[in-house]
Amino acid sequence: MEKRHIANTITVRLIMWMLVLSLILSGVIYYWGARNIVRLHTELFHNKMLITYEYTRRILSDVYVSVTDNVSYLERSLDHPEGHQDIVKRIVSQGTRVHSCGIYYIENYYPQKGNQFHPFASRSDDNPDEIQIKTEDDDFDHLNAIWFRSTIESDSARWTEPFFENDDRNKAFTAYQAPVRDAAGKPVAVLRASISLDWLTNKLSQTDSKYNQTSLSVPNIFEPESKRYIIDHDGRFLTYSEEEQHIRGTFFSHLKPHGNHDIELLIERMETGKTSMNESDVRYTFDGEDCYLFFTPVKHTTWMMVTVVPCRAVDWAGLHYCFQITLLAILMMLVLILINYIYLKSRNS
Repeated sequence: MEKRHIANTITVRLIMWMLVLSLILSGVIYYWGARNIVRLHTELFHNKMLITYEYTRRILSDVYVSVTDNVSYLERSLDHPEGHQDIVKRIVSQGTRVHSCGIYYIENYYPQKGNQFHPFASRSDDNPDEIQIKTEDDDFDHLNAIWFRSTIESDSARWTEPFFENDDRNKAFTAYQAPVRDAAGKPVAVLRASISLDWLTNKLSQTDSKYNQTSLSVPNIFEPESKRYIIDHDGRFLTYSEEEQHIRGTFFSHLKPHGNHDIELLIERMETGKTSMNESDVRYTFDGEDCYLFFTPVKHTTWMMVTVVPCRAVDWAGLHYCFQITLLAILMMLVLILINYIYLKSRNS
Protein backbone atom coordinates (compact mmCIF):
# COMPACT_ATOMS: atom_id res chain seq x y z
CA MET A 1 0.00 0.00 0.00
CA GLU A 2 2.87 2.30 0.89
CA LYS A 3 4.61 1.59 -2.40
CA ARG A 4 1.44 2.26 -4.37
CA HIS A 5 0.96 5.60 -2.60
CA ILE A 6 4.55 6.61 -3.42
CA ALA A 7 4.07 5.56 -7.06
CA ASN A 8 0.87 7.58 -7.33
CA THR A 9 2.61 10.61 -5.83
CA ILE A 10 5.44 10.30 -8.31
CA THR A 11 2.93 9.92 -11.15
CA VAL A 12 1.00 13.05 -10.13
CA ARG A 13 4.20 15.07 -9.72
CA LEU A 14 5.50 13.87 -13.07
CA ILE A 15 2.24 14.84 -14.76
CA MET A 16 2.31 18.26 -13.09
CA TRP A 17 5.90 18.84 -14.23
CA MET A 18 4.98 17.84 -17.75
CA LEU A 19 2.03 20.24 -17.69
CA VAL A 20 4.21 23.09 -16.48
CA LEU A 21 6.83 22.22 -19.08
CA SER A 22 4.20 22.12 -21.84
CA LEU A 23 2.86 25.54 -20.83
CA ILE A 24 6.35 27.07 -20.81
CA LEU A 25 7.16 25.45 -24.15
CA SER A 26 3.86 26.64 -25.61
CA GLY A 27 4.52 30.20 -24.42
CA VAL A 28 7.97 30.20 -26.00
CA ILE A 29 6.57 28.83 -29.28
CA TYR A 30 3.76 31.39 -29.22
CA TYR A 31 6.05 34.36 -28.55
CA TRP A 32 8.86 33.55 -30.97
CA GLY A 33 6.48 32.11 -33.53
CA ALA A 34 4.39 35.29 -33.62
CA ARG A 35 7.48 37.44 -34.16
CA ASN A 36 8.77 35.21 -36.94
CA ILE A 37 5.40 35.05 -38.68
CA VAL A 38 5.16 38.86 -38.60
CA ARG A 39 8.66 39.06 -40.12
CA LEU A 40 7.64 36.53 -42.74
CA HIS A 41 4.53 38.52 -43.68
CA THR A 42 6.33 41.85 -43.84
CA GLU A 43 9.05 40.28 -45.98
CA LEU A 44 6.32 38.93 -48.23
CA PHE A 45 4.85 42.40 -48.74
CA HIS A 46 8.29 43.90 -49.24
CA ASN A 47 8.94 41.38 -52.02
CA LYS A 48 5.53 42.07 -53.56
CA MET A 49 6.40 45.75 -53.67
CA LEU A 50 9.62 44.93 -55.54
CA ILE A 51 7.64 42.78 -58.00
CA THR A 52 5.20 45.64 -58.64
CA TYR A 53 8.11 48.05 -58.93
CA GLU A 54 9.70 45.89 -61.60
CA TYR A 55 6.42 45.83 -63.52
CA THR A 56 6.12 49.62 -63.27
CA ARG A 57 9.74 50.06 -64.31
CA ARG A 58 9.11 47.99 -67.44
CA ILE A 59 6.10 50.16 -68.35
CA LEU A 60 8.08 53.38 -67.96
CA SER A 61 11.10 51.84 -69.68
CA ASP A 62 9.00 50.94 -72.72
CA VAL A 63 7.87 54.56 -73.03
CA TYR A 64 11.43 55.80 -72.47
CA VAL A 65 12.85 53.46 -75.13
CA SER A 66 10.09 54.33 -77.61
CA VAL A 67 10.76 58.06 -77.29
CA THR A 68 14.56 57.70 -77.30
CA ASP A 69 14.60 55.49 -80.39
CA ASN A 70 12.31 57.83 -82.31
CA VAL A 71 14.28 60.94 -81.35
CA SER A 72 17.19 59.68 -83.44
CA TYR A 73 14.88 58.98 -86.38
CA LEU A 74 13.19 62.36 -85.99
CA GLU A 75 16.53 64.19 -85.97
CA ARG A 76 17.44 62.57 -89.29
CA SER A 77 14.10 63.58 -90.81
CA LEU A 78 13.85 67.23 -89.72
CA ASP A 79 13.95 68.24 -93.38
CA HIS A 80 10.80 66.22 -94.06
CA PRO A 81 8.14 67.42 -91.59
CA GLU A 82 5.36 65.79 -93.62
CA GLY A 83 6.50 62.43 -92.22
CA HIS A 84 6.46 63.48 -88.56
CA GLN A 85 2.79 62.64 -88.21
CA ASP A 86 3.62 59.00 -88.87
CA ILE A 87 6.18 59.05 -86.05
CA VAL A 88 3.71 60.12 -83.35
CA LYS A 89 1.11 57.69 -84.64
CA ARG A 90 3.61 54.83 -84.55
CA ILE A 91 4.60 55.60 -80.95
CA VAL A 92 0.97 55.61 -79.76
CA SER A 93 0.07 52.47 -81.71
CA GLN A 94 2.86 50.41 -80.11
CA GLY A 95 1.00 48.63 -77.32
CA THR A 96 -1.39 50.34 -74.91
CA ARG A 97 1.05 52.17 -72.65
CA VAL A 98 1.24 55.53 -74.45
CA HIS A 99 -1.93 57.61 -74.36
CA SER A 100 -0.75 60.47 -76.56
CA CYS A 101 2.35 61.71 -78.32
CA GLY A 102 3.29 65.04 -79.88
CA ILE A 103 6.19 66.90 -81.48
CA TYR A 104 6.59 70.54 -80.48
CA TYR A 105 8.99 72.84 -82.34
CA ILE A 106 10.73 76.06 -81.39
CA GLU A 107 9.30 79.32 -82.68
CA ASN A 108 9.18 79.63 -86.50
CA TYR A 109 11.14 76.44 -87.07
CA TYR A 110 8.85 75.72 -90.00
CA PRO A 111 7.76 79.27 -91.00
CA GLN A 112 5.57 78.02 -93.82
CA LYS A 113 3.54 75.90 -91.39
CA GLY A 114 3.28 78.38 -88.50
CA ASN A 115 3.81 77.97 -84.75
CA GLN A 116 0.58 76.00 -84.31
CA PHE A 117 2.01 73.13 -86.32
CA HIS A 118 2.74 70.16 -84.08
CA PRO A 119 1.90 66.58 -85.11
CA PHE A 120 -0.12 64.95 -82.36
CA ALA A 121 -1.69 61.49 -81.90
CA SER A 122 -3.87 60.27 -79.03
CA ARG A 123 -6.14 57.41 -78.07
CA SER A 124 -9.87 57.95 -78.17
CA ASP A 125 -11.48 58.03 -74.73
CA ASP A 126 -14.41 55.99 -76.05
CA ASN A 127 -12.32 53.43 -77.94
CA PRO A 128 -8.69 52.99 -76.85
CA ASP A 129 -7.91 51.10 -80.07
CA GLU A 130 -8.84 54.17 -82.12
CA ILE A 131 -5.98 56.64 -82.66
CA GLN A 132 -6.87 60.26 -83.43
CA ILE A 133 -4.46 62.44 -85.44
CA LYS A 134 -4.11 66.20 -85.75
CA THR A 135 -1.33 68.54 -86.86
CA GLU A 136 -2.48 71.93 -85.53
CA ASP A 137 -4.02 73.33 -82.37
CA ASP A 138 -4.80 77.04 -82.31
CA ASP A 139 -5.80 76.91 -78.63
CA PHE A 140 -2.54 75.37 -77.37
CA ASP A 141 0.49 77.64 -76.92
CA HIS A 142 3.35 75.24 -76.23
CA LEU A 143 6.03 77.92 -76.71
CA ASN A 144 5.24 79.47 -73.32
CA ALA A 145 4.69 76.19 -71.52
CA ILE A 146 7.15 75.60 -68.67
CA TRP A 147 7.72 71.96 -69.63
CA PHE A 148 8.64 72.95 -73.20
CA ARG A 149 10.94 75.82 -72.28
CA SER A 150 12.70 73.85 -69.53
CA THR A 151 13.40 70.92 -71.86
CA ILE A 152 14.77 73.18 -74.60
CA GLU A 153 16.84 75.27 -72.19
CA SER A 154 18.25 72.34 -70.22
CA ASP A 155 18.68 70.21 -73.36
CA SER A 156 17.86 67.10 -71.35
CA ALA A 157 15.14 64.43 -71.23
CA ARG A 158 12.96 63.81 -68.20
CA TRP A 159 9.61 62.67 -66.85
CA THR A 160 7.19 65.51 -66.21
CA GLU A 161 5.13 66.36 -63.18
CA PRO A 162 1.44 65.33 -63.36
CA PHE A 163 -0.68 67.44 -65.70
CA PHE A 164 -4.17 67.51 -67.24
CA GLU A 165 -5.04 67.40 -70.93
CA ASN A 166 -7.85 69.40 -72.53
CA ASP A 167 -8.83 71.02 -69.22
CA ASP A 168 -10.24 67.69 -67.97
CA ARG A 169 -9.33 67.88 -64.26
CA ASN A 170 -10.41 64.29 -63.66
CA LYS A 171 -7.74 62.65 -65.85
CA ALA A 172 -4.14 63.16 -64.85
CA PHE A 173 -1.15 62.27 -67.01
CA THR A 174 2.61 62.23 -66.89
CA ALA A 175 4.92 62.30 -69.89
CA TYR A 176 8.43 61.44 -70.92
CA GLN A 177 9.87 64.17 -73.10
CA ALA A 178 13.21 64.50 -74.87
CA PRO A 179 14.85 67.30 -76.87
CA VAL A 180 15.27 66.89 -80.62
CA ARG A 181 18.49 68.41 -81.97
CA ASP A 182 19.40 69.68 -85.43
CA ALA A 183 22.62 68.90 -87.26
CA ALA A 184 24.48 71.53 -85.24
CA GLY A 185 23.42 69.92 -81.95
CA LYS A 186 20.94 72.69 -81.06
CA PRO A 187 17.60 71.61 -79.50
CA VAL A 188 14.86 72.61 -81.93
CA ALA A 189 11.90 70.49 -80.80
CA VAL A 190 10.53 68.31 -78.02
CA LEU A 191 9.16 64.81 -78.50
CA ARG A 192 6.66 64.08 -75.73
CA ALA A 193 4.79 60.84 -74.97
CA SER A 194 2.26 60.72 -72.14
CA ILE A 195 0.72 57.91 -70.10
CA SER A 196 -2.49 58.08 -68.08
CA LEU A 197 -2.01 57.90 -64.32
CA ASP A 198 -5.48 56.34 -64.05
CA TRP A 199 -4.36 53.64 -66.47
CA LEU A 200 -1.16 53.12 -64.47
CA THR A 201 -3.17 52.88 -61.24
CA ASN A 202 -5.42 50.21 -62.77
CA LYS A 203 -2.38 48.26 -63.95
CA LEU A 204 -0.89 48.33 -60.47
CA SER A 205 -4.21 47.17 -59.01
CA GLN A 206 -4.23 44.25 -61.43
CA THR A 207 -0.69 43.39 -60.42
CA ASP A 208 -1.69 43.53 -56.75
CA SER A 209 -4.59 41.14 -57.30
CA LYS A 210 -2.26 38.78 -59.17
CA TYR A 211 0.59 38.72 -56.66
CA ASN A 212 -1.33 39.33 -53.43
CA GLN A 213 -2.15 35.63 -53.11
CA THR A 214 0.05 34.73 -50.17
CA SER A 215 1.78 31.37 -49.90
CA LEU A 216 0.32 31.14 -46.38
CA SER A 217 -3.38 30.32 -46.04
CA VAL A 218 -4.83 33.01 -43.80
CA PRO A 219 -8.59 33.45 -43.31
CA ASN A 220 -10.03 36.46 -45.17
CA ILE A 221 -10.71 38.31 -41.93
CA PHE A 222 -6.96 38.32 -41.26
CA GLU A 223 -5.78 39.03 -44.80
CA PRO A 224 -3.76 42.28 -44.74
CA GLU A 225 -5.08 44.84 -47.21
CA SER A 226 -2.02 46.77 -48.32
CA LYS A 227 -2.18 50.12 -50.10
CA ARG A 228 0.25 50.99 -52.84
CA TYR A 229 1.10 54.48 -54.05
CA ILE A 230 3.46 56.17 -56.43
CA ILE A 231 4.48 59.57 -55.09
CA ASP A 232 6.67 62.36 -56.42
CA HIS A 233 9.85 63.50 -54.68
CA ASP A 234 7.89 66.06 -52.65
CA GLY A 235 5.29 63.51 -51.54
CA ARG A 236 2.53 64.36 -54.03
CA PHE A 237 0.33 61.40 -54.92
CA LEU A 238 0.66 60.24 -58.53
CA THR A 239 -1.52 57.15 -58.15
CA TYR A 240 -4.22 56.06 -55.71
CA SER A 241 -7.38 54.00 -55.92
CA GLU A 242 -10.85 55.34 -56.73
CA GLU A 243 -11.85 54.78 -53.09
CA GLU A 244 -9.16 57.26 -52.06
CA GLN A 245 -10.09 60.17 -54.30
CA HIS A 246 -10.77 62.12 -51.11
CA ILE A 247 -7.06 62.14 -50.23
CA ARG A 248 -5.69 65.64 -49.92
CA GLY A 249 -2.20 66.97 -49.28
CA THR A 250 0.99 64.98 -49.69
CA PHE A 251 1.91 61.49 -48.58
CA PHE A 252 4.15 62.98 -45.91
CA SER A 253 1.29 65.04 -44.47
CA HIS A 254 -0.60 61.79 -43.73
CA LEU A 255 2.42 60.27 -41.99
CA LYS A 256 3.08 60.46 -38.25
CA PRO A 257 5.66 58.82 -35.98
CA HIS A 258 4.91 55.73 -33.93
CA GLY A 259 6.83 55.42 -30.69
CA ASN A 260 10.41 56.68 -30.88
CA HIS A 261 10.82 56.25 -34.63
CA ASP A 262 12.13 59.40 -36.32
CA ILE A 263 9.70 60.57 -39.01
CA GLU A 264 12.15 63.17 -40.33
CA LEU A 265 14.77 60.48 -40.90
CA LEU A 266 12.23 58.39 -42.81
CA ILE A 267 11.26 61.34 -45.05
CA GLU A 268 14.93 62.11 -45.66
CA ARG A 269 15.57 58.52 -46.72
CA MET A 270 12.63 58.59 -49.11
CA GLU A 271 13.53 61.99 -50.57
CA THR A 272 17.13 60.89 -51.19
CA GLY A 273 16.05 57.76 -53.06
CA LYS A 274 16.84 55.07 -50.50
CA THR A 275 15.17 51.63 -50.58
CA SER A 276 13.53 50.20 -47.46
CA MET A 277 14.62 46.90 -46.00
CA ASN A 278 12.46 44.26 -44.30
CA GLU A 279 11.64 46.62 -41.45
CA SER A 280 9.24 44.51 -39.40
CA ASP A 281 10.27 46.22 -36.14
CA VAL A 282 9.62 49.76 -37.41
CA ARG A 283 6.09 51.11 -37.39
CA TYR A 284 4.57 54.41 -38.44
CA THR A 285 1.08 55.93 -38.40
CA PHE A 286 -0.50 56.59 -41.78
CA ASP A 287 -3.99 58.11 -41.91
CA GLY A 288 -4.48 57.31 -38.24
CA GLU A 289 -3.55 53.62 -38.49
CA ASP A 290 -0.32 51.92 -37.40
CA CYS A 291 1.41 50.57 -40.48
CA TYR A 292 4.57 49.08 -41.90
CA LEU A 293 6.09 51.08 -44.75
CA PHE A 294 8.11 49.77 -47.67
CA PHE A 295 9.45 52.03 -50.41
CA THR A 296 11.81 52.10 -53.37
CA PRO A 297 12.74 54.79 -55.92
CA VAL A 298 11.51 54.42 -59.51
CA LYS A 299 14.47 54.40 -61.88
CA HIS A 300 14.95 57.38 -64.24
CA THR A 301 12.30 59.42 -62.38
CA THR A 302 11.96 61.47 -59.21
CA TRP A 303 9.20 59.12 -58.05
CA MET A 304 8.94 56.72 -55.16
CA MET A 305 6.82 53.57 -54.89
CA VAL A 306 5.39 53.09 -51.40
CA THR A 307 3.51 50.14 -49.91
CA VAL A 308 1.51 50.72 -46.71
CA VAL A 309 0.61 47.56 -44.77
CA PRO A 310 -1.65 47.80 -41.67
CA CYS A 311 0.15 46.40 -38.60
CA ARG A 312 -3.10 45.13 -37.14
CA ALA A 313 -3.77 42.77 -40.00
CA VAL A 314 -0.21 41.39 -40.03
CA ASP A 315 -0.17 40.97 -36.23
CA TRP A 316 -3.47 39.10 -36.28
CA ALA A 317 -2.16 36.83 -39.00
CA GLY A 318 0.88 36.04 -36.84
CA LEU A 319 -1.28 35.35 -33.80
CA HIS A 320 -3.56 33.13 -35.86
CA TYR A 321 -0.72 30.90 -37.00
CA CYS A 322 0.91 30.77 -33.58
CA PHE A 323 -2.39 29.85 -31.95
CA GLN A 324 -2.67 26.89 -34.30
CA ILE A 325 0.92 25.80 -33.64
CA THR A 326 0.60 26.25 -29.87
CA LEU A 327 -2.73 24.41 -29.75
CA LEU A 328 -1.20 21.51 -31.65
CA ALA A 329 1.80 21.43 -29.27
CA ILE A 330 -0.50 21.41 -26.21
CA LEU A 331 -2.65 18.62 -27.64
CA MET A 332 0.43 16.52 -28.36
CA MET A 333 1.72 17.09 -24.83
CA LEU A 334 -1.65 16.15 -23.33
CA VAL A 335 -1.68 12.96 -25.36
CA LEU A 336 1.80 12.08 -24.04
CA ILE A 337 0.68 12.84 -20.48
CA LEU A 338 -2.40 10.66 -20.93
CA ILE A 339 -0.33 7.79 -22.32
CA ASN A 340 2.17 8.14 -19.48
CA TYR A 341 -0.61 8.23 -16.89
CA ILE A 342 -2.29 5.12 -18.30
CA TYR A 343 1.04 3.28 -18.42
CA LEU A 344 1.97 4.14 -14.80
CA LYS A 345 -1.56 3.35 -13.63
CA SER A 346 -1.43 -0.07 -15.25
CA ARG A 347 1.90 -0.88 -13.61
CA ASN A 348 0.64 0.10 -10.18
CA SER A 349 -2.60 -1.84 -10.42
